[in-house]
Amino acid sequence: MEDIKQVGIIGCGARGLHHIGFNMVDSSTETGLVIVGVSNRSKASSDYAATELEERYAENGSKVEVTRFESYRDMISDPSIDLIIITSHTDAHAEHAIAALESGKKVYLDKPISVTLEDGIIIAEAEKRTGNRLLMGFTRRYEESWLKMKELLDGGAVGSLQMILLRSIIPYSRYLQGWHRKREWSGGPLNDKCSHHFDVFRWMASSDCGAMSAFGGRSGVFKPDPTAPARCSECERECSYRRSEALEELKETVSSTFKNTNLNDQRAIQDACVFSPDSDVEDFGSVNMQLSGGVVGNLFFTIFGPLAPDGETLELVGDSGRLVLSRSDGMIRSYTNHGRETDAFFAGGENFDSSHYGSDKNLVTHMREFCDGAEPVCDAQDGLRSLEMVLGARASFDERGSKQEL
Repeated sequence: MEDIKQVGIIGCGARGLHHIGFNMVDSSTETGLVIVGVSNRSKASSDYAATELEERYAENGSKVEVTRFESYRDMISDPSIDLIIITSHTDAHAEHAIAALESGKKVYLDKPISVTLEDGIIIAEAEKRTGNRLLMGFTRRYEESWLKMKELLDGGAVGSLQMILLRSIIPYSRYLQGWHRKREWSGGPLNDKCSHHFDVFRWMASSDCGAMSAFGGRSGVFKPDPTAPARCSECERECSYRRSEALEELKETVSSTFKNTNLNDQRAIQDACVFSPDSDVEDFGSVNMQLSGGVVGNLFFTIFGPLAPDGETLELVGDSGRLVLSRSDGMIRSYTNHGRETDAFFAGGENFDSSHYGSDKNLVTHMREFCDGAEPVCDAQDGLRSLEMVLGARASFDERGSKQEL
């Protein structure tokens, strides 16, 4: 593509580098999006990311020099950059997003929008004040199988939608081992992981959540142990949660280095002990919600349990039909016309075998469309509504299932 759009990335972790960055490099010929700059809180991380990207471009037959910006503000003010991608730590999102929106550049902000409601509101207000639309990164909206579920639903496959059931049982013990282990930094898995899920309820029902009641928090599975070693790399105990050996880590093969020895930078540690009293985030929950229009939803999630093929499923139940999606194999099972017609088919699309079941590659394609003037699939208001649901669920956890009006 001759019309090149230059891209800068703020935050060079797995999301910014591997999931978005590498997919953008691999599709640059088709999209015309070229990463020319990176900025990270750690200079070493910026250097590493820039080198990895340059080598990836070289493998694809292109020579691209990626600038290591010492300040994200310098990158935002660079007139040659068209699109700013923000994949920094969640508690820094407001600072980065507001500066990027005010620059007039196109802005992508990875989920979740923020840790606090105050930060989420000021991001949404900045989007409105500047008139510069922000593209929010809820990846289920770019996954072919989830898009097919929405298409079938809107086409009347289940009749009148009554219930949405979303189950996520995935052994993401990493949420207790990396920077997500602190609520003040990330909001924990209830924010980082479940913000996706809460967005799905709103998306499928085409409505907001009016009220919720939830039970959950920190289970006894990862009961804090004052005698626990600080890190996996310092531990000789037998443990199923050792970061470098966990099945989910071996499956995804993204985080490969757990030997950071800079104990002064607690956020850089990736193999903290899951039993450390240092972590204050939730690890399970069941959330019931009432969406406008009378639709009822339930989210059942854990970050423990066995790695299994049906780790995440979505079920849509109507007055005449039912749709069931298994995310890990992209299969949809439909029971329509009151059960008189049944079907099962693969809906994962041609990019299913790439990261996040093809959603990252599809997201990059939409980023180009967004740069060319297309409306964002979801924006800051969608991020804010999801955050309100996160905070409502947490408040209900804390108050033993109390009803929360949103």
